[in-house]
Amino acid sequence: MFSISIGQRVLQEDLTDIGIPVYSANVFEPMGLIDDKLLNNFDDEYIIWGIDGDWMVNILPKGYEFYPTDHCGVMQVDKNIINPRYMAYILEKEGARLGFSRTYRASLDRIKGISIEVPNVNIQNEKMREVEEFENQIRSLEETQIDLNFEISNIIKKYLN
Repeated sequence: MFSISIGQRVLQEDLTDIGIPVYSANVFEPMGLIDDKLLNNFDDEYIIWGIDGDWMVNILPKGYEFYPTDHCGVMQVDKNIINPRYMAYILEKEGARLGFSRTYRASLDRIKGISIEVPNVNIQNEKMREVEEFENQIRSLEETQIDLNFEISNIIKKYLN
Protein backbone atom coordinates (compact mmCIF):
# COMPACT_ATOMS: atom_id res chain seq x y z
CA MET A 1 0.00 0.00 0.00
CA PHE A 2 2.86 2.40 0.82
CA SER A 3 6.53 2.52 1.73
CA ILE A 4 8.22 4.84 4.21
CA SER A 5 11.81 5.67 5.02
CA ILE A 6 14.02 8.51 6.21
CA GLY A 7 16.97 10.14 4.52
CA GLN A 8 20.64 10.36 5.42
CA ARG A 9 22.47 12.87 7.58
CA VAL A 10 23.65 15.91 5.63
CA LEU A 11 26.12 18.34 7.13
CA GLN A 12 26.53 21.96 6.08
CA GLU A 13 29.85 21.09 4.45
CA ASP A 14 28.06 18.50 2.24
CA LEU A 15 26.02 21.23 0.54
CA THR A 16 27.12 22.45 -2.89
CA ASP A 17 26.36 25.28 -5.32
CA ILE A 18 24.75 22.92 -7.83
CA GLY A 19 22.75 19.76 -7.46
CA ILE A 20 19.36 18.73 -6.17
CA PRO A 21 17.40 20.29 -3.29
CA VAL A 22 17.98 18.89 0.20
CA TYR A 23 14.95 18.67 2.50
CA SER A 24 15.22 18.39 6.26
CA ALA A 25 12.63 19.01 9.00
CA ASN A 26 11.24 21.99 7.04
CA VAL A 27 9.67 20.16 4.10
CA PHE A 28 8.65 23.35 2.28
CA GLU A 29 12.06 25.07 2.05
CA PRO A 30 15.16 23.18 0.94
CA MET A 31 18.15 23.69 3.23
CA GLY A 32 20.47 23.82 0.21
CA LEU A 33 21.69 21.72 -2.70
CA ILE A 34 23.72 18.52 -2.86
CA ASP A 35 25.59 16.86 -5.69
CA ASP A 36 24.46 13.36 -4.68
CA LYS A 37 21.44 11.09 -4.92
CA LEU A 38 19.81 8.97 -2.26
CA LEU A 39 16.65 8.12 -4.21
CA ASN A 40 16.68 6.92 -7.80
CA ASN A 41 13.05 6.72 -8.86
CA PHE A 42 11.15 9.96 -9.29
CA ASP A 43 8.39 8.55 -11.51
CA ASP A 44 5.72 9.20 -8.87
CA GLU A 45 4.94 11.80 -6.23
CA TYR A 46 6.68 11.68 -2.87
CA ILE A 47 5.03 12.63 0.40
CA ILE A 48 7.55 14.08 2.85
CA TRP A 49 7.18 15.11 6.48
CA GLY A 50 9.39 16.76 9.06
CA ILE A 51 10.41 14.28 11.74
CA ASP A 52 11.57 16.57 14.53
CA GLY A 53 10.48 20.09 13.72
CA ASP A 54 7.12 21.79 13.58
CA TRP A 55 4.66 19.25 12.16
CA MET A 56 4.41 19.70 8.42
CA VAL A 57 3.68 17.52 5.41
CA ASN A 58 4.39 18.27 1.76
CA ILE A 59 3.91 16.45 -1.51
CA LEU A 60 6.57 16.68 -4.18
CA PRO A 61 5.51 16.23 -7.81
CA LYS A 62 6.65 13.33 -9.94
CA GLY A 63 9.89 14.07 -11.72
CA TYR A 64 11.10 16.39 -8.93
CA GLU A 65 14.46 15.12 -7.70
CA PHE A 66 15.36 15.79 -4.08
CA TYR A 67 17.55 14.49 -1.27
CA PRO A 68 15.96 13.80 2.14
CA THR A 69 17.99 14.15 5.33
CA ASP A 70 17.60 12.09 8.47
CA HIS A 71 15.14 14.73 9.69
CA CYS A 72 12.82 14.13 6.72
CA GLY A 73 10.41 11.22 6.37
CA VAL A 74 9.64 9.93 2.89
CA MET A 75 6.53 8.07 1.73
CA GLN A 76 5.37 6.65 -1.57
CA VAL A 77 1.93 5.15 -2.00
CA ASP A 78 0.39 2.63 -4.36
CA LYS A 79 -1.69 4.95 -6.56
CA ASN A 80 -4.11 2.11 -7.31
CA ILE A 81 -5.14 2.16 -3.64
CA ILE A 82 -4.35 5.65 -2.31
CA ASN A 83 -4.26 9.01 -4.05
CA PRO A 84 -0.95 10.64 -2.98
CA ARG A 85 -2.52 14.05 -2.35
CA TYR A 86 -5.28 12.43 -0.32
CA MET A 87 -2.69 10.57 1.75
CA ALA A 88 -0.67 13.75 2.32
CA TYR A 89 -3.82 15.50 3.53
CA ILE A 90 -4.79 12.62 5.84
CA LEU A 91 -1.23 12.33 7.20
CA GLU A 92 -1.10 16.06 7.95
CA LYS A 93 -4.44 15.98 9.78
CA GLU A 94 -3.65 12.79 11.70
CA GLY A 95 -0.21 14.07 12.73
CA ALA A 96 -1.78 17.29 14.01
CA ARG A 97 -4.37 15.26 15.93
CA LEU A 98 -1.60 13.16 17.50
CA GLY A 99 0.35 16.29 18.40
CA PHE A 100 3.52 15.67 16.39
CA SER A 101 5.96 18.47 17.14
CA ARG A 102 9.57 19.27 17.95
CA THR A 103 9.19 17.40 21.22
CA TYR A 104 6.81 14.63 20.13
CA ARG A 105 8.70 13.47 17.06
CA ALA A 106 7.02 12.02 13.97
CA SER A 107 9.37 9.03 13.92
CA LEU A 108 9.01 6.13 11.50
CA ASP A 109 7.55 3.97 14.27
CA ARG A 110 4.93 6.59 15.15
CA ILE A 111 4.02 7.05 11.48
CA LYS A 112 3.78 3.27 11.06
CA GLY A 113 1.46 3.22 14.08
CA ILE A 114 -1.11 5.46 12.40
CA SER A 115 -4.20 3.56 11.30
CA ILE A 116 -6.52 5.16 8.78
CA GLU A 117 -9.46 4.04 6.71
CA VAL A 118 -9.52 5.19 3.13
CA PRO A 119 -12.44 5.22 0.74
CA ASN A 120 -12.22 3.70 -2.71
CA VAL A 121 -9.47 5.32 -4.78
CA ASN A 122 -12.05 6.61 -7.29
CA ILE A 123 -13.72 8.61 -4.52
CA GLN A 124 -10.32 9.91 -3.36
CA ASN A 125 -9.44 10.95 -6.92
CA GLU A 126 -12.79 12.73 -7.35
CA LYS A 127 -12.37 14.64 -4.07
CA MET A 128 -8.80 15.63 -4.91
CA ARG A 129 -9.98 16.95 -8.31
CA GLU A 130 -12.48 19.12 -6.43
CA VAL A 131 -9.70 20.36 -4.13
CA GLU A 132 -7.54 21.14 -7.17
CA GLU A 133 -10.38 23.20 -8.67
CA PHE A 134 -10.59 25.24 -5.47
CA GLU A 135 -6.81 25.69 -5.41
CA ASN A 136 -6.93 26.94 -9.00
CA GLN A 137 -9.67 29.41 -8.05
CA ILE A 138 -7.59 30.63 -5.11
CA ARG A 139 -4.52 31.10 -7.35
CA SER A 140 -6.60 32.99 -9.89
CA LEU A 141 -8.01 35.29 -7.21
CA GLU A 142 -4.55 35.88 -5.72
CA GLU A 143 -3.18 36.81 -9.14
CA THR A 144 -5.92 39.39 -9.72
CA GLN A 145 -5.92 40.72 -6.17
CA ILE A 146 -4.69 44.26 -5.78
CA ASP A 147 -2.62 45.39 -2.84
CA LEU A 148 -5.09 47.73 -1.13
CA ASN A 149 -2.51 49.12 1.29
CA PHE A 150 -0.27 50.01 -1.66
CA GLU A 151 -3.19 51.70 -3.46
CA ILE A 152 -4.17 53.67 -0.33
CA SER A 153 -0.56 54.74 0.18
CA ASN A 154 -0.35 55.94 -3.43
CA ILE A 155 -3.56 57.97 -3.10
CA ILE A 156 -2.35 59.61 0.13
CA LYS A 157 1.08 60.38 -1.36
CA LYS A 158 -0.56 61.86 -4.46
CA TYR A 159 -2.64 64.30 -2.43
CA LEU A 160 0.04 65.14 0.15
CA ASN A 161 2.66 66.06 -2.44
